[in-house]
Amino acid sequence: MKRTAIDSVKLGIFVLAGLVLLIFTLYTLGKNKNLFGSRIELRTHFKNVNGLLVGNRVRFSGIEVGNVRSIRILNDTIIEVLMNVDKEMKKFIRKDALAQLGTDGLIGNRLVSIIPQGGQASFIEGGELLASREELNTQEMLGTLYKTNENIAKISEELIQTVQMVNSSSELNKILNDGTLAANLSLSLKKLRETTESASLFAKNAVETLKLASEGEGTLAAVLTDTSLASDLRYAISDIRKLEGRADKLLCDLTDAVGSINKEVNEGKGIANSLLRDSIMTERLKNTLENVERGTASFAEDMEALKSNFLFRKYFRKKEKEKDK
Repeated sequence: MKRTAIDSVKLGIFVLAGLVLLIFTLYTLGKNKNLFGSRIELRTHFKNVNGLLVGNRVRFSGIEVGNVRSIRILNDTIIEVLMNVDKEMKKFIRKDALAQLGTDGLIGNRLVSIIPQGGQASFIEGGELLASREELNTQEMLGTLYKTNENIAKISEELIQTVQMVNSSSELNKILNDGTLAANLSLSLKKLRETTESASLFAKNAVETLKLASEGEGTLAAVLTDTSLASDLRYAISDIRKLEGRADKLLCDLTDAVGSINKEVNEGKGIANSLLRDSIMTERLKNTLENVERGTASFAEDMEALKSNFLFRKYFRKKEKEKDK
């Protein structure tokens, strides 16, 4: 009887151990644990894991290479995901690869996808922190789409109001239906084009003239660069000053002479009185005075012409300013 009890206990212990081993094996297979192959660890950081769980799959270019070992919250913006990856992947995964969250099918479990970048970075050794890329959030997309739809609806409403205002505005309809408006606008554009072409031609001619002047060619270059012409111009201005002084002296002498003659005539004395009584002498004197007047008028015209000349214009303006002072 005692022997039977001991055998029953041993059988119970054996059955219990087998059941525990079976449960552990099923758990390991369910969590994608590799009981025989060696693995390395990789880390990555996400702002939001969006339902990722410990034990979910890890894929490289669509091929399952490991599983999620642990998920830790480092701070309020960073969540660290620790992954177990097959050791043989050290020959394929580079350090510049990106980790991104995904879904197994449309409504399957969450997973981590490791995406190669095709660079020349070195291969992983184990324990590296891979850069991550946030996935497109469906809720955020729906929120953006909803906001976009609201904006489109608002724009459509404002557009309808604008069209109604245009249709109800008689002045605007009159402008839109005015056939002469297009013709006037076309004519204005034509005139503007002609004006632009004229301005362009004038600018082109001015540029060519300045180019010739800079190259020492043309009349403008001669005026600006000829030193002998500048010397002649100074001499001409000096002669004009002398001529002006002589003309002023001549006018003063004539004024004195006429005053003396008037005095002698009024008093009935002197040669002037005798000459004025002689009709022949009077006629000669009259002719002489007319010649003097014509010469004075011609001289005044010559002076006005010199004032209008661009070579002497600056000098006469300077003289006028000195007289005003």
